[in-house]
Amino acid sequence: MTTINYIRRALAVLPPILALSACSVDSLLEVDVPGRVPEEALNDPALAATLVNGVIADLECAWTNYTGAAAVHSDEYLAASGNLNNKQWASRQITSSNNVLATSACGTPYGLFTPLHTARFQAEDVFERLGAFDADAVPDRTELQATVRAYGAYALVALGEGFCEMTVDGGPLMQPEEVLALAEERFTDAIELATQADATDILGMALVGRARVRLDLENFAGAIADAERVPAGFLQNATRDASTDRRWNLHHELVNSNTIKHASVADNYRDLEFKGVPDARVNVMTNGELSFDFVTIHWFHDKTSGRESPVPIASYDEAQLILAEAAARSGDLDTARDILNELHAAVGLPVYEASDIPTQDDVVRAVLEERRRELFVEGAWRLNDMLRFRGTQFEIPFKGEPGSIHPDGIDQTGQVYGTTTCWPLPDAERFGNPNISGT
Repeated sequence: MTTINYIRRALAVLPPILALSACSVDSLLEVDVPGRVPEEALNDPALAATLVNGVIADLECAWTNYTGAAAVHSDEYLAASGNLNNKQWASRQITSSNNVLATSACGTPYGLFTPLHTARFQAEDVFERLGAFDADAVPDRTELQATVRAYGAYALVALGEGFCEMTVDGGPLMQPEEVLALAEERFTDAIELATQADATDILGMALVGRARVRLDLENFAGAIADAERVPAGFLQNATRDASTDRRWNLHHELVNSNTIKHASVADNYRDLEFKGVPDARVNVMTNGELSFDFVTIHWFHDKTSGRESPVPIASYDEAQLILAEAAARSGDLDTARDILNELHAAVGLPVYEASDIPTQDDVVRAVLEERRRELFVEGAWRLNDMLRFRGTQFEIPFKGEPGSIHPDGIDQTGQVYGTTTCWPLPDAERFGNPNISGT
C-alpha cells in the first residue's frame, strides 16, 4: 500500500506553514484520537485472540465486497440502477481511475482494493506478532497462526483472480499467477499449522483454498490431492449481521432485496432446467416490480434472505467441482462424471449419461455449467471461470460480447457496455508506488 506516499506529498507542499513555527506544527500533528491503540500495545499476548478476530473481520468484509462485485460484473446480473457507481459495476465500466475500486472501505459498494489489502496486511502483521509471543502465554498460538494464514490467503486469492495485475506492499508489478503462487504458500503454511493444532475447520478452509489456487495455476494433481481431503458437508462462511453496514451482506442489500434493487438476475439464470427438470439450485423469481433504473424488471434469488445472510468462503461442493474439473482436464472423465451426478442426485436432477458428455471438452463444459449453477453468486467463481478460460475453446462471453445475452454490446436499457474484464490496478496505486509509477 502507498498511503504513506500521499502523506509525504501533502506535507511537502506546506513549507510556508512549516516556517511559522516548529512548535505549532508539532501541536498540529499531536492529535488525540479516541479509540486509537498505540502500536506497542498490540504486542501483548493477552490480545492474541482479539488480533486474530480483527483479521477474520477484515477478510469477511473484504470477501463479501469481492464476491458481490464479481456477481454483478460477471454474467450473473444485469445493470438495473440509476446510481452511477452501481450501474458502472454491472455494465463493465470500472476503469483504473474508479475511486470506489481503489480507496473505498468495507461497507461501500464495491470497495475492493483497500479492504482486500487491509485484510492481507493485517494477516501478515498479526502472524508475525503471534510468532513473537511466548507459547506458554498463548497456548493456542499454533491454531491462531493457522487461522490468520488461511484468512490472509483468501485476500490474495481475490487480488490474484480478480485483478489484471497487482502490487503488494508498494512492490513491483505482479501478474495474477504470481499473486496466486503467494496465496498457495500461505495456504500451505495454514495447512501445516492447522494439522499440528488439529484445527479441522481451518484445515478444511485452507485445503479448499489451496485446491482453488492450484486449479487456477493448472496444477491439477495438486488440486485433486487437496480437494479429496475436504470432508463431506464442510462449509466455512463469512458471518454477517444487521448491526452495521460493515457487517451486512451487501450482495443482498444492494441487489437481491426487494427494497434496494441496483441490479437484476440476468436472463440466462432464469428458469434453468436439466433434461426438462427444474434446477432448484438457481431459484430465480420476480414480483414484477421495477429495479432502480425504473425500466428493468427486478429478478432475485433465494440464496440470501437478509443483511444477516452468511457469505460462503469455502465449501465441500466447491471442492468437489474443483476435483471434477481437475480430473476432467487430466483425462479422468469417469471421475468427473461421477461427481457431477452426485451433485445432481443431491437436488433430484437426472444423471449425465456418458453419451451426453462423451469427450473431454464436453465434460469440461459440463463442469463449468454445473459450477455456474451450484455456486451461483458464490465465491466469485463465475467471474474466475470467465477470466481463466478467456481465449480458449471454453470461453464464456462477458455481457455485451458475441455469444452473450446482449451480443450487440448494448444492454436492455440501451446502455453501451464497457470493455472491462479483469479489474485494472487502480491509478491511485500506480501513481503513488515509486516501483511502478513509470509504467
